[in-house]
Amino acid sequence: MTATDLLGWNRLDAFAVLVEELDLHGLHFQHVALCVRRAWLHLRRIDYAHLDEGMAMGEVLHGLSHARDRSTDGLAGLAPDRIDWEAGIVFEAKGSAGAVDAVSDQTAFYAVMLTAATRREWQAATHLLRQKRMRLVPVGPERLDRLWHSAQRLRGLHNPKASAPAAQRIPLCASCSYRHLCWK
Repeated sequence: MTATDLLGWNRLDAFAVLVEELDLHGLHFQHVALCVRRAWLHLRRIDYAHLDEGMAMGEVLHGLSHARDRSTDGLAGLAPDRIDWEAGIVFEAKGSAGAVDAVSDQTAFYAVMLTAATRREWQAATHLLRQKRMRLVPVGPERLDRLWHSAQRLRGLHNPKASAPAAQRIPLCASCSYRHLCWK
């Protein structure tokens, strides 16, 4: 399966229903790929990003890169940075090329949800701001399986009775905006 076979994905509609049922957004898929505790916190809208200097700098870089595409406003659960409606490509802007799988999951999520909603096949690309280049995100069987399994994992974390996953030190911790909630 390639990006052009996305409409043939047998889980497309089930995925869209689950996403809507749980009110999932693109960042949920990025977070669960990075750290399950971070995803649990994000699902509960627990966030210290506004206190994190790195996040603040990222917001400035993001804002200076280009004006947000207002045609994305009002898309339930979808907040991509830009959409090329004519070409059928959804873009997510990131400051650096790091966390490729997590960022790609977020961007692919937008393409999958737009495909489900419009019945038109969408492609995904990450706009790398500092490198001033685009990275195409393949939306094939492996990525679709990742998204499906992430949605299932998010379903378990979404359960109100689910306890916070134990904090585990990973390389991301040093720069994570959630580190204040995990480590003293």
